[in-house]
Amino acid sequence: MKKKILIVFCVLTACSALSALAPDFSFISAAVADDDDDEDEEESGEEEESSSEAEESEEESRTQSEDDSSDFEEKEEDPFAKTGSSKSSKPEDDFVQGGSKNLYPDPEDDDFVVEKREKGVVHKHKEPDLAKVVTSTYLYTEASVRSKKLFELYEKDDLVVLEEVNDFYRVEFLGKEGWVPKDDVRLEKWHTYMLSIELAGGVGGGGGDFQNFDIIGNYTLKLNVRALQDLVVGIEGRALSLDTDNLYYGGGIALRYYIHGLRTRKTRSAITVSGGFIGGIEKIADRTRPNGILSFFGGPYASANLDYFFRVWEYIALGVGGDFTYLKMYGSFKGFDRSEQLFQGGAHLSVMFNVMR
Repeated sequence: MKKKILIVFCVLTACSALSALAPDFSFISAAVADDDDDEDEEESGEEEESSSEAEESEEESRTQSEDDSSDFEEKEEDPFAKTGSSKSSKPEDDFVQGGSKNLYPDPEDDDFVVEKREKGVVHKHKEPDLAKVVTSTYLYTEASVRSKKLFELYEKDDLVVLEEVNDFYRVEFLGKEGWVPKDDVRLEKWHTYMLSIELAGGVGGGGGDFQNFDIIGNYTLKLNVRALQDLVVGIEGRALSLDTDNLYYGGGIALRYYIHGLRTRKTRSAITVSGGFIGGIEKIADRTRPNGILSFFGGPYASANLDYFFRVWEYIALGVGGDFTYLKMYGSFKGFDRSEQLFQGGAHLSVMFNVMR
């Protein structure tokens, strides 16, 4: 028991001795806390100093800009401000109509126009000609068969003709432009054929000395021969019916001109004048003869037509037109000479067959 007490006493004595010998760390923690407070104070002070410096610099820059703007306003003169009381010192405005400078110059005097047109010449659309391929060939890049080939061209292909140079046509095909030999194509413009046959018929009415007509049938058969490109000379046979009893027939010479300005790729307008002789046997009522008296009655005629033709095929064209006919006829009845005249106007339909190109 004494040993246990002695051991406890020794342990307590040692602990007290160790506690006495241990250093006091409280002043160290206090010192550390003081240092932290000092650092926070320094940082806040620095932030305050930097903010105050930024405010001072911003204020200085604002003041400087105000000074510069005031100096600029003093030095810069407003061109739109009136100087003095004089009204003649207004600034020149180029956008004022009637000013010293013309903002929209005449195209002829404008140096920025690349190409200048001829003055007074108005552009009008001219419909291009068509060409049909008659022999399989090629579309060339240049006007030479030795140049590169763009397309194969087959028989009956349609081409738009743009230009003619020597033995080649410059054409457009499938959106491409190229050259094709003339010998391989045929122009499909409204060509005036060397030889054509035309059949026309129509009705109309008129006035004059004839009293026995209700419906007039005017029929012509023409054989046309080309004299020039737009001029045709022809011979015609004509039949004229008055009522149902009388039929007059004859023939003459016709002259036709295709109006150059009234044409397209498929249409033509033409004016035709003709003249000749027409006549026939007329039955004249007579009391002494139940069947009447037959007498020859005839004379010269003149006619003028205006026609509009539409090509439905290469060799066939349909036409519609109006005509005016003057007829002067002579005859005799029971030994007495008589003459009658007729003015007739009407409309007709025609079909033209192109025989030879």
